[in-house]
Parts: sequence; C-alpha cells; structure tokens
Amino acid sequence: MAAKLNEGSEFTIPLKNLIALIAFTGVSVWGYFGITERLAFLEHEQKMHWEEIVENDTWIDEFEPPKSVQETVVDVAELKTQIRLLKHRIEQLEKE
Repeated sequence: MAAKLNEGSEFTIPLKNLIALIAFTGVSVWGYFGITERLAFLEHEQKMHWEEIVENDTWIDEFEPPKSVQETVVDVAELKTQIRLLKHRIEQLEKE
C-alpha cells in the first residue's frame, strides 16, 4: 500500500545524517558565494584593465611628437641625404 503524506506524517533520520546534510548545505552555500564573489572581482578587475588599455590605445593613436622633435627628424633626414651626396662626390673625385 502507498503511504499517505499529511501534516501528521512522521519520519526519522539519524542525527549523524542530519548533521552531515546541514554541514553539506552550509559548505555548498559558502562555496557558491565564494565562487560568485571571486567571479565578480575578476570581472571588475578585467573591466578596469580594459579601460586602461583603451586609454593607452587612444593615447598611442593620437600621439604627435612636439614640433621641435618633428623639425629635428626632418633636419637629420636632410643631413643624411647631404652626407650621402658628399660621399658620392668624394668617390667620384677619387676615381678621377
């Protein structure tokens, strides 16, 4: 026969098993919230790093050296060209 469950139904469970179930539930809840907290922390940390990466990328894309540096680079390029021309002329004179 099937047992009928109602408000007056009783069942017994050994105390050792009840304590184990309560302990398991407590450890499971503690583990769940620990993992959830760690994930939230890592997501926040990732977001902060990503913002810094975007800022650095923007700075790199928009970087323009000062005018004095740009002028110096142009001057150095011109000097290199002049040095090559002078070397070429010297080689021509040596051949003659």
